[in-house]
Amino acid sequence: MIGVSDTQSVANNTRKIGPCLLGPISGETAQTRGASVGHALATNRAVDLLVSDGDDSFETALLPESHRTAYCSPTSAVDGAATLDPIVTQYDPAVVVLKRQTEQHLIDELFSDRAERLSRNTNVLTVDGRGDADRIASILVPIAGGDHSQLALETALALAAANDAAVDLFHVIEADTAEARTEGRQLLDAVESTVNPEDRDRIDTWLYETPGAAEAITEQSEYYDLTVMGAPTDSPLKRFVFGSTSKQVQREAASPVIVAHSQRSE
Repeated sequence: MIGVSDTQSVANNTRKIGPCLLGPISGETAQTRGASVGHALATNRAVDLLVSDGDDSFETALLPESHRTAYCSPTSAVDGAATLDPIVTQYDPAVVVLKRQTEQHLIDELFSDRAERLSRNTNVLTVDGRGDADRIASILVPIAGGDHSQLALETALALAAANDAAVDLFHVIEADTAEARTEGRQLLDAVESTVNPEDRDRIDTWLYETPGAAEAITEQSEYYDLTVMGAPTDSPLKRFVFGSTSKQVQREAASPVIVAHSQRSE
């Protein structure tokens, strides 16, 4: 699950400046989803979109039917023969969009994946090939604590603007107490206050009481076209021992999930 600071605006928070990079993505559904993410974020940030397969026109034709042309960014092709790491080093993108391996196993949590490794140098968003990518009308954003929250919320709002979609900010209360409900409502109110006024009409918030956060997010995600959530904040070893809400949702969700990895400060 993810969280958003109550002191930072989505529009005005300090963030890395640079182009967005659409990495090599296989599979038409994942390509369509990745193209929509790349164009929406690049347009929101008013930057170019770099395409790493060497063809700067392919991804426009793959955009979802709901993606509005006003939210298509100028594109530039980069060397498709090069691997991703030297491209990131050369162009220093602010955000990289990649495909995520969905066939994950618990033992995989002992190791950092490619997105986590790349996030040492840049922000990373991972998409999958689940479900249907033709239209994005509803987006679920689980809210809790975490370092990757601003990027996740920014991504959801950019996609919502590009596709004229609704966004639900969703917080799970695992303790059935008045204090937990009050804290949950305060968190959602704080998150909503960071959103620009022109985006607030498309946002709704709700609290959900259940003892299992990961199960609740997985269940509710089936009712949305897309879920956008933050990456785990714990180390791979700690995740393996204690588990991770984000990783469990990535493994078990039947509907598409975008995961946000904000650049790690060493």
